[in-house]
Amino acid sequence: MAGLALLSVAPLLSATGSIMFTISEDTFIRPLVRTSPSAPEMEARRHANRILPGLMDFTRNGLAIIFTTYPISIATAAANLARHDGAVALSAQAARNPRIAAGFYLAGLVFSVLHMPFGPGAMKLLEAVRADKGTDEDAKADNTASMASWLRINTIRACVADFPSWACYFVAFMFANS
Repeated sequence: MAGLALLSVAPLLSATGSIMFTISEDTFIRPLVRTSPSAPEMEARRHANRILPGLMDFTRNGLAIIFTTYPISIATAAANLARHDGAVALSAQAARNPRIAAGFYLAGLVFSVLHMPFGPGAMKLLEAVRADKGTDEDAKADNTASMASWLRINTIRACVADFPSWACYFVAFMFANS
């Protein structure tokens, strides 16, 4: 019984870790992205352009988090779908709460998978910053601009995939344990 309770909460816990990582990325990187044309902001931007490539080592650790938390969420959501006699519990014959829980586990799984298509574009921007391909002379092509674009992708991905998956896993957990 405790094992089933742990299984039912595992996607939620893993998605919580993913969300916290996303929020942390935004919290700590956004202050380095200066977009105002004022002289003090432009000076800060020049410094950020030099600092950002060295900070890109976090992406290796970040990928470890992403490639751990998302597969755990996806696998445990799939396990929750199939935990009733090895069948997906979405049929009309299934009890109401487990059927609703299964629907939300499925939705959470889909939203978790939706995180992945954003990866190639995001990684391209991070690699450009890591390789220090930006130029200080062009505010639209410097490292800060690449990070601002990455933050936009990260925010959109969080709103479209990460937060909805977390909400689905939360509702699924509540129905699975009621």
